[in-house]
Amino acid sequence: MHSLHPMALLLKNEGYPPAVVAAILIHGFLLYIIFHNPVMSNELVNLDEPIYINATTTEQNPQRLRRIQELELQRARDAEAQRQRERDAAAQRAREEEARQQEAQRETERLEQQRRERELAQRRQQEAEAEAQRQALERDRQEQERIQRERDRQNQLAREQEAARQAELARQQALASQQAATDARAVDTYVAIINRTVASYWDIPPSARNGMTAVLAIRLVPTGEVISVEVVQSSGNAAFDRSVEQAVRKAERFPELRDMSTTLFETSFRNLTITFRPEDLLR
Repeated sequence: MHSLHPMALLLKNEGYPPAVVAAILIHGFLLYIIFHNPVMSNELVNLDEPIYINATTTEQNPQRLRRIQELELQRARDAEAQRQRERDAAAQRAREEEARQQEAQRETERLEQQRRERELAQRRQQEAEAEAQRQALERDRQEQERIQRERDRQNQLAREQEAARQAELARQQALASQQAATDARAVDTYVAIINRTVASYWDIPPSARNGMTAVLAIRLVPTGEVISVEVVQSSGNAAFDRSVEQAVRKAERFPELRDMSTTLFETSFRNLTITFRPEDLLR
């Protein structure tokens, strides 16, 4: 008759709970021996490798063994399923992390793109403002140049006009001087004619003396006719004054004046003032 191990007896009789209790008791006994052995209480033992206690049975219950195998297979399946779930969860976390990183990368790229676009828009705005300012300055410069050219042209025109005016004034003055000289000669000529004519009609009074002077105002018309005569400054000798006045009245007309220009007549002979001296009339 073979002797049976206590654990085998428990398994043979399908005592699964007693087997568990027996295993617990055995392990507890072993722990008690280890921690309360007086021999080992003063010594420390380092075990390089764990000690495994294998419990064997001489006889196995096939149904129990199959159940154990099924449980172990189920535990293996559960463990594998758990590991798969953990792998799936880790893969899901990895995918989510990658998605978050990709989303963060896209957000970073989007923000960077927005920043670049803003910088580009600002740079373009600054360039547009600088160009507008440059164009405004160029327009101002061109306008100032145009104003300066117009001012220079006006000044040049004013100088030319002033030069022309001065030239015309000088010409007119020259003509006036020339005309004045001509008119003066003409006046002298016509006055000499009048003096000769008056002298031809003058009856010299016995009292006439050299040094006497009588000033007569004679009014004439363009035909040379005398319309009035008046002594405006007496010589001091009434006979002399009357003789000169009567000589002018007797002359009545100076036909030479008809050849005179209207301007010269109006300025010098319409109202003629003549100074008579005996020595002038007698020459």
